[in-house]
Amino acid sequence: MDQRLIRFSELTEEDLRDLALLHRAVMHTLLSDLGPPMVLRYYKIAQADPNVIGLCARAASGEILGWVMGSSHPDKINAQLRSPLAWFVPQMMQVVLAHPLVLWQLISSVFSASGEENLKHGTIELTYIGVAPDQKGKGLGQELLNSFIEASHLKGYRSVVLSVEKENLPAVSLYQKAGFKIIKTFTEGHYQRHRMELNLA
Repeated sequence: MDQRLIRFSELTEEDLRDLALLHRAVMHTLLSDLGPPMVLRYYKIAQADPNVIGLCARAASGEILGWVMGSSHPDKINAQLRSPLAWFVPQMMQVVLAHPLVLWQLISSVFSASGEENLKHGTIELTYIGVAPDQKGKGLGQELLNSFIEASHLKGYRSVVLSVEKENLPAVSLYQKAGFKIIKTFTEGHYQRHRMELNLA
């Protein structure tokens, strides 16, 4: 399938909606559990954030096939999700009423996070990478990862870090092939995660 990589800044409102839907379809994360409005808001915030490196693979038909994004300040994107409170609180109430366990996951995640929210100078965190189910095994994930690494290097970053679920062996293998090393393993909520780092110097 013909495709091209585009920056987040090139995404239309419709593209962002498609990206949010793809995220929820392939990312079984707390953000996904918070519901479609929260995921869409996350990507709108990311699109407007100059610290974000974001790339999407878009088919000639316009379909979003995959994406990768990261930031040197991922905590700031998460903080902006809570503002304005007049929007955030009703959203959270709807989520908690529909899925009470999400509140426990949120609290658990906050108290058991990796402690890496404050990245060292010159480091960018790869926060999300994913491809559509029908694109798996075609090398798109590798292409997106390589493009993110190259973009990070061109922006002057000296290292890329990420967290990945320990049991997600295909992802761990993908990162290791790209040169990432496991620097620690930690518990976050219900998950065991590896913290991995790639030196770009």
